[in-house]
Amino acid sequence: MKNSKITLLLFLASLFLGITTAQAACTGCTPIGIGVGDDDLDDPYATYSAVVTYITWHTNAQGRRYHQVNYLTVTGSTMTYCQQQLNAVIASPGVSVVQYCQQD
Repeated sequence: MKNSKITLLLFLASLFLGITTAQAACTGCTPIGIGVGDDDLDDPYATYSAVVTYITWHTNAQGRRYHQVNYLTVTGSTMTYCQQQLNAVIASPGVSVVQYCQQD
């Protein structure tokens, strides 16, 4: 009986120590679900856009190659959605960002 009490006491002490060190390691952390996210700051009536550029190569009738600079406007209803669209586009090779997402 004495061993089981000591074991229980050691278990509770280690549990308490684990809880207190976990709290100390997260000093200043924001609990999940509390705080202001990016979507909370978005204007519900605004749109967000970014501009990227890319080059396409063509061959004319004489066989000479030339390039054409193209611009693409990426839009989203929220800043987060615009940034997701922008990240998907710039994952392609040869794409450069001219203007990052901003409110229109």
